[in-house]
Amino acid sequence: MTKNEPKVLVVILNYKTPQLTLDLVDSLKKINYHQFSIMVIDNASPDDSARILSEYADDKGYIFYANHINAGYAAGNNIGIRYAIQRGYKYTWILNSDVLLFDLNVLKIMVQRAESDSQIGVVGPLIIGRDGNAVGPYIYRPTFWRCTLGIFSDKRKRMKNIYIPRIVYRVYGCCMLLRNEAMEKCDCMDERTFLYSEEDILAERLLKYGYYAYYDPATKVKHNESSSMHTLTLEQIRKKDKEASKSRTLYYRKYLGYNILEVWVIHWVKWIIFLYSKLK
Repeated sequence: MTKNEPKVLVVILNYKTPQLTLDLVDSLKKINYHQFSIMVIDNASPDDSARILSEYADDKGYIFYANHINAGYAAGNNIGIRYAIQRGYKYTWILNSDVLLFDLNVLKIMVQRAESDSQIGVVGPLIIGRDGNAVGPYIYRPTFWRCTLGIFSDKRKRMKNIYIPRIVYRVYGCCMLLRNEAMEKCDCMDERTFLYSEEDILAERLLKYGYYAYYDPATKVKHNESSSMHTLTLEQIRKKDKEASKSRTLYYRKYLGYNILEVWVIHWVKWIIFLYSKLK
């Protein structure tokens, strides 16, 4: 059974969360899968992360890479994805350091799903948010309507599909199993993004080569969202919001073909919803 398991590289991108990363490495040692290696990439953390993670690499049995510049989520994870492609791993499992593993069969279930259809480019599990509630899958390709006046209707449809395994538009980047053959064809993730919209853009890149995303709620993980974000200063938060806006604009303009006015309206709708959520 073990010999037949496809090789998987688990990639954990660290930014100022070394203890969370080490805890996740320990959790991975308990899962019911054998043919996997772990690669920890420190994304130029301004603290002692690189030193700490380097010191533990041999004892805990993971590959460590210290990135000397923080070029963002996509560029950081691409280091691991390209390493996996070059060394013959069939899949790359992207995991945020703030993900908690509930199910020891999580990797086995995702791999089995990917193995069932060679056109599956990425598999994602059910995600439990910080508040303990399940997060609805992104089923449909965005339209201007779904991004504006139809945004709440779209969310209701998503919530109705939480426990239904199905083809979806995209999965969540905190935990996704990537088919390396597909990633090589689409040249991995778009490094023009720094933060946010990476999964949406990846969905478009995969679709271009005939691959699709699959959501499998037969397994789940908890995402303690943005643990590293809680250590940011006000200036860093402003920079994050600016980068997020740039990434969304790239996605809407270059991948979905929206015009400037449509993109402006979508940004304002998202901003109003954000303000409303803070005032509730």
